[in-house]
Amino acid sequence: MESRSPGHPIRRTVGLRNVQIYSHVGYLPEEQQIGRLVRVNIEVSYQLDKITSVPPIDYREIASLVQSRFASPATLLEEVAEQIAHQILQRWTFVEKVRVEVHKVHPPIGILAETAYAGVEMERM
Repeated sequence: MESRSPGHPIRRTVGLRNVQIYSHVGYLPEEQQIGRLVRVNIEVSYQLDKITSVPPIDYREIASLVQSRFASPATLLEEVAEQIAHQILQRWTFVEKVRVEVHKVHPPIGILAETAYAGVEMERM
């Protein structure tokens, strides 16, 4: 049975970390043509007293949203992060806040870097 604290709203956070997927995201034409491994981190927050079903969020659905977004090329990491965050807010109306980071693994920047990333945080108003 779900425990609820009277008078104290409970905020829960769920997410996926280091989801790895091959993508065609990049400003340079060769990045869009050749592709590259990206890692995605997603964090979703909601208040327990605002939902009726438990468990409210299925990780497989989040993973499916990520997979479908990367099925087509994109130019900017931040656009991809924003699109994923927007889809999560649309899918789960009780979600209050979502944070998405998209990391390009070993980006072509002329020096060795583990990742280059862009992130977005969206809150429901």
